[in-house]
Amino acid sequence: ENLSLVEILQRWSHRPPSYQKLHPLDVLLVTIPDVFPPSNCKVEAHAYFFKWKQFSRDAFIDSGDGMCDLLKRGVRNAKFFLHPDKLPKDLTENQTLVFKTLWDVIAEQEEATLNN
Repeated sequence: ENLSLVEILQRWSHRPPSYQKLHPLDVLLVTIPDVFPPSNCKVEAHAYFFKWKQFSRDAFIDSGDGMCDLLKRGVRNAKFFLHPDKLPKDLTENQTLVFKTLWDVIAEQEEATLNN
């Protein structure tokens, strides 16, 4: 399937089949590397991508009462990594789009999930 970068980002962030509703926050955090190279060939490689600390899928399974704390910590780590002031200055247009989309989607789902 030859998807555009925008389509890849939409499939990461939104649930099929209509891609109208965001994935749960834990799914978003665990699958962030799916939109980074080399998994995503529509965005150029950059050393900054390698600084991402992968979240374990297992961390969010059966975490019960600790789920909220885990999500808060995960969001804090993601926002630190994705913060516009922290990003390298030499990003391409596609790399910038990836980081901006991740930042926006994580922030939107954080608001919906953790601030109720």
